[in-house]
Amino acid sequence: MKIALFADYNGGERIWPALEEALEEQRLDLIAFVGDIIDTPARAEEWKYLLETGKPSSKKRPELEQDAVVEELAYREFFINLTGFGVPVVFVPGHQDAPVSRLLEMAEGFSNVYNVHGKPFKYSGYTFAGLGGGIGPVDCDEVVYCSSEKKASKILPADWCSDPEHSILLAHTPPQSRMTLDAGKNTHSGSRVINELIETCKPAFCLAGDVTGSPGQDMLGSTLVVNPGSMFKGRYALVDLEQHRVLFPTQLKM
Repeated sequence: MKIALFADYNGGERIWPALEEALEEQRLDLIAFVGDIIDTPARAEEWKYLLETGKPSSKKRPELEQDAVVEELAYREFFINLTGFGVPVVFVPGHQDAPVSRLLEMAEGFSNVYNVHGKPFKYSGYTFAGLGGGIGPVDCDEVVYCSSEKKASKILPADWCSDPEHSILLAHTPPQSRMTLDAGKNTHSGSRVINELIETCKPAFCLAGDVTGSPGQDMLGSTLVVNPGSMFKGRYALVDLEQHRVLFPTQLKM
């Protein structure tokens, strides 16, 4: 099975013409997207505050309510473009896709789009299951979408990975690995919750987002972790599940 993997669209609508040309002859079986369709300064500011203080800010952000219709249209346009490739789309929301109900309502209008956040989806012999949003100190879903570590660890059903060799984890927040290490600060941007899921379930792949640097891959035990890079920068990955092989195509020019 051949998958096109995307992350961190962040309003990058300029990618579509180049992406359509790049994927024209790829014979894809499925598309996976691991979150962050929307991108606004207010959400970025809120996310930074939440991580630094451990709590949501009390600042009112009326501009986000005013943007509700615009964001609904952005979600709809995003899925119109992804489903245009003619294969099923599996996804999890990102931490900027808040409130998450707005995104899910738009996604429900597409028969070939599947939200796998806490909802395993079986396709062509594989199980795709996901953990979306940010993982942080508290639960929130107003300006940003985030689950506490305690809640995040319980979102997926216990039996989602009964066949590890054919199980694929989609995670907006990446596990801690060499890809998430800031060597200068000796800190990770990933979450140990995802590492623990991988250590317990040992899925064949973890398809992860929210690392805005270069795309890459790493092994955590028997699990191949793949980060496709940022979609808004023209980055994506092609994943061959049977061959356990990943290709990072040349960055698209937009």
